[in-house]
Amino acid sequence: MSWINRTMIVPAEHVDLARALADGISGPAGAGMWTTGLSADGTEPATHYISAGLIEDTFAALLPLTTYTTDEDGNETSDTAPGQAEYISDKAEAPLAVIEALLDAVTVTDEPAAVTMARMGLVIVEPEVTDGSN
Repeated sequence: MSWINRTMIVPAEHVDLARALADGISGPAGAGMWTTGLSADGTEPATHYISAGLIEDTFAALLPLTTYTTDEDGNETSDTAPGQAEYISDKAEAPLAVIEALLDAVTVTDEPAAVTMARMGLVIVEPEVTDGSN
């Protein structure tokens, strides 16, 4: 087993399923993922959730991966390798269409979190600060 850096951003409507699958497929290492909310302006409600850092290569191999390259003229292109929807569906005993929808919605890159967030126009949701008075 080796570890690979991944930034994974899941739309809010898919986050409960993503959390359950990560916990169920990868065990304790997958628990507690996607707890940091993101939105376009940093305020609630979160539209997406992010998890970034090192994950096991076997788990990374199940996920789609978008990579970006820049040619000599500065033009950027992207390529997305598909995830393993059928394997995840079988392992999780979940409908294939549901898993395919999740994998189509998730953004997974090998870039730093800040780069992927900026690319998507998202920032971390900051909790509202109050002065404690009523």
